[in-house]
Order: sequence, then C-alpha cells, then structure tokens
Amino acid sequence: MAKVKKRRLLWKPSTSSNVIAYKLYWAEEGKVDYDSACALIGNVAEVVLPEQVPSFPMVKGPIELGITAVNEIGNESDMMILDTPFQFSVPDAPTNPRIEALKEYHIYQGSTIEEEAENQENDAAGLGLEDESDA
Repeated sequence: MAKVKKRRLLWKPSTSSNVIAYKLYWAEEGKVDYDSACALIGNVAEVVLPEQVPSFPMVKGPIELGITAVNEIGNESDMMILDTPFQFSVPDAPTNPRIEALKEYHIYQGSTIEEEAENQENDAAGLGLEDESDA
C-alpha cells in the first residue's frame, strides 16, 4: 500500500445567492470539460483530495481539474480550470528485498543491544555521549 500526500483545492465561493453546491471535474488525459468525470462536493469552498472525493482517481500521470457552482435547479456556472496539472502518482516500490550474511562481526563492548542502539541514535543526532569527568 503506497501513501500519497493529500492536496487541498480551494476557491473563492460564487457571489450568487442561489448556489447550493459545487461540482469538481477532472480529466486524466487532455483538457477537462463538462463531459469529464465529476463529483458533486457540496456547498464548500475547499476540498481535500483524494480523501473527501471517494471517486477521485489515483492514477499515474497528470490530472487537470475544473470546478463549477451549481444552483438549486442544477444549472452550472462557467468552469474554473486549474491549468497547472498535478499528479497523485507514487514511485514504483523497491523489489527483491533480502538479508545477506557478511563475514565480518560487529563487536559489542560490554553493552546490551538496546544500549548500543541508543548510543548510535545519540551519535547520529550529534549529541555524543561524554564522560562527566571530562567536562
């Protein structure tokens, strides 16, 4: 299962008083228009993609978006188009994971595995462990 960063699409609401909802359109290839796939998203001025639009496609490649205002009898405004396509694609996963035995050994110097891991974390964070007598 891959993970994809959410995107928030925002717009200024229509100034018309009879708007009851907005409709989000998308086109995976080519230009978005009124014949493109769409979803009615309610009377809101933003939507989080893909989370709040279950039918929104998770595809590799660019998607162009359009948004319209919808009035109480279903008429739609001109379409506002997001003309900079963006992507919800994920990279291919690495393949063939394996663990390989090496000839060399790691020597623990009187510490437990947990203490050694903590020391390595501290060193990696640039904290280093100093002997109090050196301070």
